[in-house]
Amino acid sequence: MNERPAGNPFPNPSTAFTLAATAAFLSFLLPASFGGGVAAIAVGSALGLGGLGYLAARMVPEPVALRLGMVSFPVRALAPVALLVPVAFVVSELDNWIRLAFAAAQSESLGKPEFAAPEEIVFAVFLLPVLEEFFFRGVLLQGCVSALGRWRAIALVAALQIVLVPSLLLIQVFGAAAPLAPITSQGARTLVLGVLLGLLRLATSSLWPGVALSGVIAALSFAAGAFPDRVGIPGFNAPGDTTPLAIMLPAVLSVALGVWLLVNQLEREPELPPIGPPEPEDDEEPGPLF
Repeated sequence: MNERPAGNPFPNPSTAFTLAATAAFLSFLLPASFGGGVAAIAVGSALGLGGLGYLAARMVPEPVALRLGMVSFPVRALAPVALLVPVAFVVSELDNWIRLAFAAAQSESLGKPEFAAPEEIVFAVFLLPVLEEFFFRGVLLQGCVSALGRWRAIALVAALQIVLVPSLLLIQVFGAAAPLAPITSQGARTLVLGVLLGLLRLATSSLWPGVALSGVIAALSFAAGAFPDRVGIPGFNAPGDTTPLAIMLPAVLSVALGVWLLVNQLEREPELPPIGPPEPEDDEEPGPLF
């Protein structure tokens, strides 16, 4: 007896790359047309990540909500999320080392209080984490997991998110070429955070822990920039080539413990639901009306 083959995952890796590249183009097109600005970037991101993600999600195999991670925030995710928050210091230190490698100058505004506009905070803390997690860890990740397995899919989707980096940086410096050091630094940060967020998504079966972690890291960045005179950390929000070991060591240990908890949870977490066989095609000739 011949068994009908199972359905194909959507999106597969090549389709995921196409979707990511298209999302980057759409996210850049509107802000570039209007010369940047938070409102234009927000609308462009909503169109590129949200709009395209919604259309792609309609092609995801059943059960759609479970495969996309659209389930409630699990209590077991609280501890890993809290432990992973210090990754903000880790990626900041990564930025320091890349800046030193490129012999790039440190920002002259570092250590000076900078208060972001309310719309910028709302976009970075609340809107962008939802859009990015839905598109990358929701739509793209589930299809790549079915095609490649968990770990390769996590790495691939984290790498695919880097395609947004040149677009977003070019928007910020619209009209001029984006320096290589910031692009390299942001790409490395995106890759590290993308791997952690992918692991968090699969280990908890939910998008919301990743949304929460991304939002908290963004909020911490805004707070650090606003109050360097009160809590100044060299190499993070105050002048200094690198961050002191007294800050970095606890941060690295905290992130390592969070990753360890997630890896152990991932081993116990059930795989994504299998993709059912395609619907049989109706090849019968239409019968008479009467």
